[in-house]
Amino acid sequence: MEQSQHILLVDDEIRFGETLKQILSFYGYQVTIATSGLEAISLLDNHAYDLALLDVELADMYGYEVLDSLKENNRFLIPIMLTGNGTLDTAIQSLRKGVYDYLSKPVDSDLLLKTIEKALKQKQLEKALRSSEDRFKILADASWEGIAIHDHGILLEANQQFFKLFGYEKEELIHTNILEKLFPSHCLIDLHSRIMNGEVGFHESTGLKKDGTSFPIESNSRYMEYHDKMVRVCAIRDISTRVKAEQEKIKLLEKLAIANKIETLGLMAGSIAHDLNNILSGIVTYPEIILAQMDPSDKHRKSIEFIRDTGKRAAAVVSDLLTVTRGSKAPKKTCSLNQLIRNHLETIEHQTIASRFKDVHIEAHLADDLLNMNCSDVHISKVIMNLINNAMEASEQNGEIVLSTSNKILDAPFKGYEDINPGAYVVFTISDNGSGIPEHALTKIFEPFYSKKKMGRSGTGLGLAIVWSTVHDHNGYISVRSNEKGTTFDLFFPASNKKADIIPAGISINAYKGHGETVLIVDDQENQRDIAYNLLNELNYQAFAVSSGEEAVAYLQQNKADLVLLDMIMEPGINGRETYEQILSINPTQKAIIASGFSEDEEVGKINRLGDIQFIRKPYGIDQIGIAILQTLRSDGPHKIILEN
Repeated sequence: MEQSQHILLVDDEIRFGETLKQILSFYGYQVTIATSGLEAISLLDNHAYDLALLDVELADMYGYEVLDSLKENNRFLIPIMLTGNGTLDTAIQSLRKGVYDYLSKPVDSDLLLKTIEKALKQKQLEKALRSSEDRFKILADASWEGIAIHDHGILLEANQQFFKLFGYEKEELIHTNILEKLFPSHCLIDLHSRIMNGEVGFHESTGLKKDGTSFPIESNSRYMEYHDKMVRVCAIRDISTRVKAEQEKIKLLEKLAIANKIETLGLMAGSIAHDLNNILSGIVTYPEIILAQMDPSDKHRKSIEFIRDTGKRAAAVVSDLLTVTRGSKAPKKTCSLNQLIRNHLETIEHQTIASRFKDVHIEAHLADDLLNMNCSDVHISKVIMNLINNAMEASEQNGEIVLSTSNKILDAPFKGYEDINPGAYVVFTISDNGSGIPEHALTKIFEPFYSKKKMGRSGTGLGLAIVWSTVHDHNGYISVRSNEKGTTFDLFFPASNKKADIIPAGISINAYKGHGETVLIVDDQENQRDIAYNLLNELNYQAFAVSSGEEAVAYLQQNKADLVLLDMIMEPGINGRETYEQILSINPTQKAIIASGFSEDEEVGKINRLGDIQFIRKPYGIDQIGIAILQTLRSDGPHKIILEN
């Protein structure tokens, strides 16, 4: 025996105690005698013992009462009761106190030694088990996973993280069926099936906190022997962060797919825009020239107007494609959002569309103190138009559409737009009482060509994509709320304290006719030169035309022109920007307008830095080219305005 076991002998018969001490000492035990209960309690308070032999009836108390005073240092003490005339009651009380055995006096020494040896071996096993359990508990409590041991759902043991994970106190769950408490009903069938079939390993499910909050979990289950019974041990972790990260990754991949789609569309639109807009120029421009010369009562007038309007719609589709894929590159001016809304509601285009939805009523509640905004009025007007048109189509019979504007100061992250910059915003809100947008479609409505409408019936499928692209280009944000009672769009635009620029609502053709000023047309395509030549003659300008940038430079070295109308892309030879740079070396104050079917972003940026110049996209109408020339000729300083359809 490596270390002698320490036994406390408690008996008020001194001779019996000394005799028993000699016997036990002979077999290697260290024995201390106490002749009273109080003396035994004192010794137990100050010393640790492995085993206690207690007489049932002491002079000052019952032997089992000594056990009531055991402290932490003797929590593994094994008590054995000795009695000469014990009663059934004392035996019961002793057993209730956790007494290992109950022996009668006179004690058989062999029986006593065997009982002591057996008791001490059991103690060693219990200490080893307790030590193992303590180590397990320390490790389990140190784990960030919730660890639980259960028997078909009855919780036997768990670490603190487990209770913390679900928001319960230990007393609320221990020895109860935890399945129905900690998991929502739709998960129970699967859980019961896994337990009944003995399935182990990793499994993802949904947990339910005490406050009713559900959250995603991952569990890893195994079977182990626990107190002579096979039970299930589970390590559970909250995977909310991982699931959120996976969802964000999916969203990013979806956004990347959309970006790739838009990039492909951009390449396609860019490659066809120049040629297609040049083709459309004749369809849009010549009808206007014919109409200007035609009698209002002419029987062919409606047909000519139809051809012109069809061409304009086709040009608008190309313009929309470029807006979605390349963004709005138009310079911005200070505008009143209220005025842009009022202007749109007064347009013939809006009134024509509204006449098809006679049962739809539109109300406008525009804030009197609304701040201004820095924007491209053309593109914001198109946003207003698209949203109103969508709302009218969604509202159908007895529809109610409410337009409103407001100021909003954002000094904290806005839900769903945590990256929004703090500051003052102008908010445009449009609500309808239609059937709403399905939840699965809300994340797709801003994708190009995504539409619930029949393609070709009421739009190109680019309407909301244009809205998103334009708002994004204006450093704004969009919030969409929808249910079966209707849909609301909130558009946030950075506010401006500057005074709004005056935007002309409409100008008569006579207001922008020229007075014989000279205009040099520079275009590599003959039909485009003819179109521009005829329009300028109609506008009372004296036009001259050349077919390349090199010819334009040579012409201006010998002649003067009040304005140069330049094509951007001319092949072979120098392009519009390069031509204008050379023209400025001849005449640094030369005024010019770039007219092209496609605005290359880099080239537009370079040419806008040269000074007094405008960009107008083909195909242009007589009003657009007339206003552009008028504004350019009247300007005193650098003009950097881009006019787009």
